[in-house]
Amino acid sequence: MINYIKTENSFNKLLKKGTKYSEDVTFLFTSPYDKYSKTIVEEIEKGNHELKESVNVIDSFETPHAFVAFDTTQVPCLVSIKNRKKDIEYYVPLIYEKLGVSLP
Repeated sequence: MINYIKTENSFNKLLKKGTKYSEDVTFLFTSPYDKYSKTIVEEIEKGNHELKESVNVIDSFETPHAFVAFDTTQVPCLVSIKNRKKDIEYYVPLIYEKLGVSLP
């Protein structure tokens, strides 16, 4: 259910799927130094979620280009692309809700 994005090339391919081909794509922007980011990823890895699709996790230090692409300046941040429209969420409780993750 989790797909870790390690390169800009793989990010660009997924972004193209969502914007050009109208596929649903979800990105979770995280940082290894943010406790909320760590908690969300750990809960998904444990299986405490109700996800129907995979989540593409983007680390701020591995792929900073991805943050620029969505004008994202804070973590955690959830970006969903559905029907070529992007929805950006910064509020942590709503990120938990949208991902179907149980609050710790």
